[in-house]
Amino acid sequence: MDYSYLRALERKPDPRDYLLGAIQAPISIPASFLPDNAWLVPNFQGKTYFCGEHAGTHLKAVLDCAISNGATKGRKTPRYGAIKLKDPKSPVCDGYGIDAGTDMRSIFKWLQTFGADDYEPLENDVTLPHAQYCDPSAVTPDMDATAAQSKIASYAFGSTDYESLCQYVFQNKAVLLLIRCDDGFFGTPNPTFTTRKYGHFIVGDGYDEAAGFLRIIDSADKDFPIKRIAKQYITPEFIIESGTAVDIPASVKQVLASATIPPETKPQLIQAILNDIAQVLALMRQEIGQM
Repeated sequence: MDYSYLRALERKPDPRDYLLGAIQAPISIPASFLPDNAWLVPNFQGKTYFCGEHAGTHLKAVLDCAISNGATKGRKTPRYGAIKLKDPKSPVCDGYGIDAGTDMRSIFKWLQTFGADDYEPLENDVTLPHAQYCDPSAVTPDMDATAAQSKIASYAFGSTDYESLCQYVFQNKAVLLLIRCDDGFFGTPNPTFTTRKYGHFIVGDGYDEAAGFLRIIDSADKDFPIKRIAKQYITPEFIIESGTAVDIPASVKQVLASATIPPETKPQLIQAILNDIAQVLALMRQEIGQM
């Protein structure tokens, strides 16, 4: 089959990007982290160019579930994201044509600025002409209000090696991935990678170190939307970018933005700040418990 409609784009370099390595220190993680995702209704993108918008809805659905400790198990509409990213008047317009795909930074900006809208009533009719699918007139004020309840605070980009991805998944519950794959990725729950044929966005939400795989959610395979990528394929050749939603304290942002602090000392300073914040929160919890 032809999957050339998969057009995930690499983001252009931007020194303002936050890096997960400067924000989150590695921690001890379990050998296996496979939370239940049977509740998730994967969005199928059909023959559209909107794998990024579809991946964004899967990411946000998983995050909302994790934040609510399982109380929120909803479905989001990719069409809302496509409208926001392709509308020239939108503050998060990605600047790419409707048929050109999008990049990871743009996906996060949509989720940060507008949020992810509930699946209904906009839904996700991928048989519509692409111009109609992205028509801004389909969005109502009520949809914007609903989406605003499902925003991300901020985002950061990370590494793409297996160990780092396991860290990101455990600490943040889901990670957005830009991959390069070929036809061996489709029609199976256990994809293979041979050539860098298509650019595609997917979401990682679990792993098992003993079995050596990363569990992912895929919008382009209707029959096998939940897959396991074997560790042997998680290489820089095929896993191109990673990123996730993360709450970044204002004090950390200030350190990262400071041009007077040597770059090599920033991670240590940030970790010290995070430790201080953790101590303050612990004291607050202790005081609340004594009330």
